[in-house]
Amino acid sequence: MDDDSGWNDLLLQLWSDDVRDAVVARIEAASVGRRGWLVRVFAAPEAVRRELTETVHALVLAAIRDETGADLDVLGSQAAWECYEQVWDELAQRWSGGGRTEVVAIGREPEIVRLLVALPGEAAVCAGVDVRTDGTADPLWLKGRLRVDADGLRAYLRLDGGRAPTAVHDAIHTILGVLDRG
Repeated sequence: MDDDSGWNDLLLQLWSDDVRDAVVARIEAASVGRRGWLVRVFAAPEAVRRELTETVHALVLAAIRDETGADLDVLGSQAAWECYEQVWDELAQRWSGGGRTEVVAIGREPEIVRLLVALPGEAAVCAGVDVRTDGTADPLWLKGRLRVDADGLRAYLRLDGGRAPTAVHDAIHTILGVLDRG
């Protein structure tokens, strides 16, 4: 079904690799502190919680709308949804292998996992941990390696002017120090 608004034709006329890349860049910029979601959705789509996939789906739709003005939920055209598929495929290519998350050095994983699961929920999510509604914390493991979103942790430290509780601040700096030493 095509809509009569003209948005479908306009979207298809202006869509290009540059527009796709701008949409992807918008999603990646909005996902700092949520990169664990991208890695989980694209690295193990069959194992990820449905809510995370739905959240990334909503991010893609919002980014296309914000970049182009087109609302794919309203358009309904399969041709318009091909634009969505291009964005999804580009994100999968960038994030299925871990994207811009950092690998924790072998042997340091137990210490980092202990620190990650002790962080407040929001800080843990910023690090790439999946915090479920029951409070269970699942650090980001990919291909047998622990990964951490260091940029997300740095962003968390900037919240509230950097006034994180001392224990949280110290834990995050310990994690970042381990990542910096590789």
